[in-house]
Amino acid sequence: MKEQIASVVFGMMLALAGQVIAADDPLQSLFSKADKVIAEGTNMKLMRTELEEATKIFLMNNAAEGVTPVTDAKAMEQQILHELVFSKLTALRANTEDKSAAYKGAKEGYENQRARYSNARAFDVRIAAMGITTNAFRKRLYDEVLAKGVMLREVGTQVVIVDAVVRKFYDDNLVRWTTPEQVRVSQILLSTRNATTGAELSDADKAAKLQVAEGVLRRVLAGEDFGKLMAQFSDDTDTKNTRGEYTFAKGTMPAEIDRVSFAMQPGMVSRVVQTDLGYHIIRLLERKPVKVTPFEELKVVIRTAMLEEEAAKRLPDYYARLCKDAALKVHLEEK
Repeated sequence: MKEQIASVVFGMMLALAGQVIAADDPLQSLFSKADKVIAEGTNMKLMRTELEEATKIFLMNNAAEGVTPVTDAKAMEQQILHELVFSKLTALRANTEDKSAAYKGAKEGYENQRARYSNARAFDVRIAAMGITTNAFRKRLYDEVLAKGVMLREVGTQVVIVDAVVRKFYDDNLVRWTTPEQVRVSQILLSTRNATTGAELSDADKAAKLQVAEGVLRRVLAGEDFGKLMAQFSDDTDTKNTRGEYTFAKGTMPAEIDRVSFAMQPGMVSRVVQTDLGYHIIRLLERKPVKVTPFEELKVVIRTAMLEEEAAKRLPDYYARLCKDAALKVHLEEK
């Protein structure tokens, strides 16, 4: 739902930008050398250097994410300009509670973003690829959270989401709150593909691999340590550091692996299982039953998301009112 809300907000901001900007001349170049006021209103000014910096960050972030390059530079610039104006105008209306909540929200957002990377260095490199420092990235998060918070406070108070509506949304989307049955297994894989090229091995080499797999299985069944045998024989590089362990839901693995894994009970070891990848020996460690997250744990999240969605529908009128109250003037065509 949050992705849908972001899409709605993005689209409305872009559409409104076309209504507010009166620039007719095509851009002579993407970036200028001189700094000028390109938008101004009561107690606020937006400089061209601010817009250019935000545009560079936008382009570098898209490049780092592998997003298709922007073809309409003017529309892109209009969109970014109005995002900056919106941020500045809402910041002027922020109270102490808004700022405190934005600081907390930005900190949580920063930590969540960083947690997606294997280490702090990888995260710093990703931020650097956007052309900014980590402190600048924190400030951008703060500005975004603050603008959203002010809007929700001023617009959201006009929206009422009753309990029955929240409950109906939960019931209608039960599959979204359901974690399917899963198993946690450990495997030893004898690959039948070339480790460098990925090409399939010859029949003779496959037969030799099968003999090794059957020998390893006999040692497992005789009581030898599964983890040590995995470290010695397994070709599964993806799970070498986790002792061959991984967790998966029913229906997400090759059919034979899926069938065998979900047919076992914890502690059991499979026969040698053949797939296109090679020969597998699977030990079942744990079965995880289907889990449905209770309504009580989700109702606040659902209500907030629904509130944001309804508030987003009112964004064009809200932004137009902010611009009118600030007597906003835009000079984007000036370089």
